[in-house]
Amino acid sequence: MKRLNRLSAASGAQAGLSLIELMIALLLGTLLTVGLVQVFTSNSQSFRHNEASARALESGRIAADILSRAIRNAGFFGCFPLNGITNNLDGSDGLYDAALHGFSTLGVSAAGTERPGTAIAGTDFFNATGVRRPGAIVQLAADVTATSNIRLTDAGNLAVNDLVFISNCELGDIFQISTLSNSGGNIQITAGAIAGAGGNPGNDLSSNSPPACTAAGSCLSADYRRGTEIFEPYSEAYFIGNAAGGGRSLFMRQANGASVELVAGVEDMQIRFGEGTAATGVQSWSAAAAGTNWDNVIAVEVSLLVASPNDNIMDSAQTYCFPGWQDCVANAGLVTTAADRRMYRVYTFTNALRNPF
Repeated sequence: MKRLNRLSAASGAQAGLSLIELMIALLLGTLLTVGLVQVFTSNSQSFRHNEASARALESGRIAADILSRAIRNAGFFGCFPLNGITNNLDGSDGLYDAALHGFSTLGVSAAGTERPGTAIAGTDFFNATGVRRPGAIVQLAADVTATSNIRLTDAGNLAVNDLVFISNCELGDIFQISTLSNSGGNIQITAGAIAGAGGNPGNDLSSNSPPACTAAGSCLSADYRRGTEIFEPYSEAYFIGNAAGGGRSLFMRQANGASVELVAGVEDMQIRFGEGTAATGVQSWSAAAAGTNWDNVIAVEVSLLVASPNDNIMDSAQTYCFPGWQDCVANAGLVTTAADRRMYRVYTFTNALRNPF
């Protein structure tokens, strides 16, 4: 029996871990866990940073594309009437809105009366007017002498209460459709001759008397011949407003007065208007003012401030130079520090008007 005990002790067999070995194992496991957590956190933060950058880039590019198209196309009135446009919409109607129906300024403008009521204070806006095709090439199927029988080759997307623009290159007319029906395979439009007829704001044709029109109060300002193209006029404003889900967005006030959200995350928009002539180019840049002659505006410079949707993206509050045309290198006081830790990007671009007046 004594010999057996000696053999067992000499074998050096163990039944478990010593305290020192256990502490070493725990330390190695902790170091490994800390390393994995750091790798995960770093990758997560890198992913959030890249996602925020991509979202800001996407919002900035989409907003710049939308605004650039609006500026370039503003002022297009087909065959522009050399002797001006007659606006036949009834200005005395209670539903008449000068910003939507007045067409007092053509092309790009930012008159105070055109500013949308929901635009955020301190941000800029601009209004674009012009005409577009109503979903198809719509032409007169017969000469027009009175608005009681305006026949078209195709209705396109036209509907009752839509605005219509027609021009013979010398004179032009804007009026509202009061009735629209099929007649003889063509489309027949009746423009309400009585003030207030045909919905808001209706038409007032009482002052029109072209040579070929004998129906009093039912004439446009000129006689229009078969084949003349019909367009839809529009007056649309682009501005910064509060989004329904929180934050700020780029909005457009449509020709019917309703506002639609276009691009989320656009925090601010500042605009300069370049005045000059086609021969001399831009002579001066200035913000919108009461005395601005919008007929002299031939270019528009826009600066957008775009923010990522999520906060705590940056390690500290970001600084940025906005609007983008400021010289923040020479004047450090123009640099802005963000109030949160979202990612901010500034996009600045310039567009010339294709149809300046």
